Amino acid sequence: MDKISYLENIEEIKRLKYSYFQACDINNLNQIKKIFATGNLYIDFENFGCFTDLDSFLEQYKKQSIKRNQVECHYGKNPIFKKIDNSILGIWALDYYLFQTKKQLMTNITGSYEDLYIFENGRWVIKKSKFRRNSMKTFDVSNGINLKKIN
Repeated sequence: MDKISYLENIEEIKRLKYSYFQACDINNLNQIKKIFATGNLYIDFENFGCFTDLDSFLEQYKKQSIKRNQVECHYGKNPIFKKIDNSILGIWALDYYLFQTKKQLMTNITGSYEDLYIFENGRWVIKKSKFRRNSMKTFDVSNGINLKKIN
């Protein structure tokens, strides 16, 4: 892969990951399905679970993330990429916010993703994804912007 092709592939991978974050924020399961490889894969999101198939991951996602009084915001940033044979390793920083509107709580999680991207059926997809949390803080937002850390 020449330098121009490599940079074009990196841009496609960035769009793929941004698409993943957006699909999670709006709970678009069909879009999430398109982002991962077909067949066996590996997803390890710590307390969220470890999965070797997409259906199990999506089932857990439905239970944990699709809730009426909850809004999620994923902010992926600072990606670093490395070519490994015919795949590309990507490391992303994440700043995540969960707003629980009924409880009036906001949780902020920071951490990093380590993803392995493969080229499958003419496009880049995620074959492996691992998330590790750096920090987690929950705030009472019942008083608006006066944030009070509760854990």
